Amino acid sequence: MAKEAVLVDAVRTPFGRAGNRGVLKDITHVDFMVPLMKAIVERNKLDPNVIDEFSVGSAQLVGMLTRARMYVFEAGFPDTISATDLNKQCASSLQTIAMGAHAIMCGMSDVVLAGGIETMDRVGPIPPGGDALSIDNPQVMMEFMKRENWQMYPDKQAKLLPQWFQVKAPWVMNMGQTAEKLSDVYNISREDSDKFAQASQERAVAAQDAGKLDREIIPLTIEYLNGQIVTIDKDQGPRRESTLEKLATLKGAYKPEGGLVTAGNSCPRTEGATLTLLMSKEKAKELGLKPLLTFRGAATIGTDPEIMGIGPLPATQKLLKRYGWSLNQFDLIEINEAFACQVVATMRGLDSNEWDERLNVNGGAIAFGHPLGATGARLVGTMAYEMQRRGSRWGLATLCIGGGMGMSLAWEREDY
Repeated sequence: MAKEAVLVDAVRTPFGRAGNRGVLKDITHVDFMVPLMKAIVERNKLDPNVIDEFSVGSAQLVGMLTRARMYVFEAGFPDTISATDLNKQCASSLQTIAMGAHAIMCGMSDVVLAGGIETMDRVGPIPPGGDALSIDNPQVMMEFMKRENWQMYPDKQAKLLPQWFQVKAPWVMNMGQTAEKLSDVYNISREDSDKFAQASQERAVAAQDAGKLDREIIPLTIEYLNGQIVTIDKDQGPRRESTLEKLATLKGAYKPEGGLVTAGNSCPRTEGATLTLLMSKEKAKELGLKPLLTFRGAATIGTDPEIMGIGPLPATQKLLKRYGWSLNQFDLIEINEAFACQVVATMRGLDSNEWDERLNVNGGAIAFGHPLGATGARLVGTMAYEMQRRGSRWGLATLCIGGGMGMSLAWEREDY
């Protein structure tokens, strides 16, 4: 008989803006993840020796040296913990959670740490007045796309299969341009997007002021060599000064004349890390830990990369159909706000609308930011704590994914 997988805890760093203005620019990805690992075992009084697997998702950091394994060493955790890196772009940490839950359900693991991390192109601190070394330089990539630059051996040039940018338009990896097309295809006006973006900012500020995010955020303390100590305990992104009038003055970010997608109705480039603690229901009971939620199902799907932001719509439709559910049975819905237009289009496609009272009740990525691979676990954690406050039973977390995909996870809150 399959075991049930439960979410026991969810933590994250405060989110900071990427680049020179970011509050986290002086520290590295190691300084993001290791404090989360230590905090999640300490506040659950968990012996790290019982952890079977640690999975980390990221769009840009994972893969080299298996970062997750390095974090195990850097946190001082036992060598017996297996580790996995995963890249599914924006759904990376949501996928690590689904994989962890599935490993528990099939009996492969009893205790799993699953999360994500993003530092947006950098691996080290950002020097004063400059930029950190980039992991992925767009100019280098564009040069690589020029086929003539591949002819290192002109006298012996192999016949190569078409690369993705020869099969699809290269601009499909410019997410802003895909959002512009989505706005046109689904008839989402600039006003629609701006109104939703302003609501996200207002909800996020209200959630901060009410302390609703405190349980999920682990403060980061930065100690400088000159003796200065700075503690970051709040997200940098939410804009208290935002108004509809100010949003209306912004120019299109990807289409200067008549652009529908602006810096104000899109998520800002953001850094941060997230981490969840998953267990079998039996193991949680054995350890005296009360779960937050029970994992009930997942669905992922590919879609047209030219309108990649619509991914949550077919992913959620697939989830509902596969399990015989209705959107009406969900008490809370968390959709990642990569762009306001894609959230609006998704909700309307689900026979609801962007003003559904269940949707992103504490704001979303337009305010908090979207640290790519770390976001999925943020959605699950934020939703879990809100479900607990409200006594809600069912929750849905979903997002769009670079390259044209979507992913949705369903959770149930039981009487544990």
